[in-house]
Amino acid sequence: MQMRSETVPGSSLTFRVACFVHPFFWATILVAANFLHADASVLPGVVLELRGKASKFIDYRLERRVALRVDENEPPSAFVDAGPFEAVWRGVILLEKRERINFAFEGFGKASLLLDGEKVLETEGEDLSTVESERLRLNGGEHPFELRYSSAASGLARFRLFWKGRGFARESMPPKSLAHFSTGKTAELLEKPSLLRQGRFLAASRGCLRCHLPDEPFNKKTAMPEVLAMGPSLIGVGSRLNQAWMEKWILDPQSMRHAARMPKVVHSSTEASHLVAFLGSLKNENVEKVVHGESKPGGVLFADLGCISCHALSENDTIAEDGRISLVGVGQKYLPGSLTAFLLAPNKHYPWIRMPNFRLSKEEAANLAAFLQELNSPILTITESTGDAVMGKLLASSLGCAACHELPCENKLIATSLQQLSALTGAGCLGESSTGPQFSFSKEERSAISIFLKERDRSLERHSPPEFANRQFEELRCVACHERDGKESLWGAFSNEVSSLKAKDNDIPDAVSNLVQIHAASRTPPDLSFAGEKLRENWLADFLGGKVAAKPRPWMKARMPSFPIRANFFASGLSSSCGVFSAMDDKPNPHNEKELEQVGGKIVSTLCITCHGVGEQKPTAVFEGQGVNLILSRSRMRYDHYMRWMMNPYRITPNTIMPRFADEDGRTGLIDLLEGDARRQFGSVWHYLCGLSD
Repeated sequence: MQMRSETVPGSSLTFRVACFVHPFFWATILVAANFLHADASVLPGVVLELRGKASKFIDYRLERRVALRVDENEPPSAFVDAGPFEAVWRGVILLEKRERINFAFEGFGKASLLLDGEKVLETEGEDLSTVESERLRLNGGEHPFELRYSSAASGLARFRLFWKGRGFARESMPPKSLAHFSTGKTAELLEKPSLLRQGRFLAASRGCLRCHLPDEPFNKKTAMPEVLAMGPSLIGVGSRLNQAWMEKWILDPQSMRHAARMPKVVHSSTEASHLVAFLGSLKNENVEKVVHGESKPGGVLFADLGCISCHALSENDTIAEDGRISLVGVGQKYLPGSLTAFLLAPNKHYPWIRMPNFRLSKEEAANLAAFLQELNSPILTITESTGDAVMGKLLASSLGCAACHELPCENKLIATSLQQLSALTGAGCLGESSTGPQFSFSKEERSAISIFLKERDRSLERHSPPEFANRQFEELRCVACHERDGKESLWGAFSNEVSSLKAKDNDIPDAVSNLVQIHAASRTPPDLSFAGEKLRENWLADFLGGKVAAKPRPWMKARMPSFPIRANFFASGLSSSCGVFSAMDDKPNPHNEKELEQVGGKIVSTLCITCHGVGEQKPTAVFEGQGVNLILSRSRMRYDHYMRWMMNPYRITPNTIMPRFADEDGRTGLIDLLEGDARRQFGSVWHYLCGLSD
């Protein structure tokens, strides 16, 4: 949660590169961490207040940053209409020691900053970056602030808060330096909006709106994306899943998976048998070919992909607490060949599935399936159903199965409309003794849904990209593999459970083990603290959607999976929450292009190429660890983040093996090139890379 010290460790390379090593760096980090945990009332994030100028409703939510972007016809919040609005961020700026700080804005509109009760900066217009505050002397500790922002009259908005100090250049305010008081008035302001958001998400993600339809269909372009999501398609399910497993699942989903979202819809084994007979009759003409895999390499793959972060290999009391899903018995769920087919394309029959696509090869999928099928589990055998398929089809229609699942039958369930539900909260599906579908909602969740249904307004018809990104970051358990804002990933917490599965050094082929020396900092997935402002939105959407063939870090055993149906929404939400444009012409337009191209080419070919490949050209002398191919870096990274990284990579990733080439005066050891000016030199590298073809 703490801003890092001004000077950080560096590395010494050729060309008289300056070295900046602070002997008390790690001690400072430890003191900062202890300081932040001393007051339990200070928690991550800042409180954002949003109110439309034509709306009576005032919304409050927690955000990681003091930044936003609102595009044309887009609402600033799920609970505020599109149009001109005002935003107020309130929170605390955390300083670990005495600092001299200048604050600045970026974007357009009108903004003012109050720090410790005094106005330190105010400006308005088409470019808010033209002025900055005076240099302020601030003691270490907590500094309450309030930042007010007004959008353009059209409702368009873009805003970012920046700062700079004596030891670091101008940068967007990092989330680890922002917090809020979690008690008193702040807690009161957030209580109701938090319940509304929880109820809104539950109503959308649990399929409530598949049965309780609105009077007018949702607009696919502007509605909350989750309200349009269907459950898994059941066409051909009889060729994929074991009938015995399906019957047990239908009877009581929660008994098989503690976090099952499907409700219990039948109340007798006879009904379950009828439904299974119907589902078992839904066969595919092309049955999945059985591919036999090997369990041992499948176990290694399970460990290398970090599957243990989301799945457990045993049943225990802690699974419900850590949110993982047990894989015990998963082998009995699928018919021969179907588990391999599922692992190859998890989203084929269920686009909104949370299980990501790792783009496995057929051999990898078969090996992983073989490993999973060997897990100890109750034996379920395929049995001839005693039910009646015709009766099952009638049940599927009358129980509303076809409302959530693609099925060859009509949905004949008549449910109360969405608009009428507010008068029925506490009864029906929300009742603990429901005679209809029975959900495993907690008392808090039932209360949140009830409150939302009473005061839902038109929020389901509004899509707010930053809020979608916040929800999906939790839904998809991104923290399972990635660190963010100082919070460690779950991978390390559970890695000991698969230590016996990992390949031993003597099991690794020489061609792989000697390919590159891998530093500890290069073995784990990257930190996501700055992902939204680091990566270009179009590239990020393609990457999340599985459309980028090149792996940025090919030496890493872990691989980034894809979430195709969420990709565009997710990428848009990440960048808009950071206040950056979706598309930016960030290629500098210098007058001395030829000189810059020559200088950039010289730096790349003599210095960068040591650790980084450039297109087909391999790095020449990798020592501690290989870097991302610079052709890929150019196409995926935003220029402003690139420049911030080059000026001081330790401000972004303290444990990076990337050396710092620029000193505190903005100069490098390459004194014969562009007078040693670091920004001009790094700009020339960017210019050179932009001129290269893929």
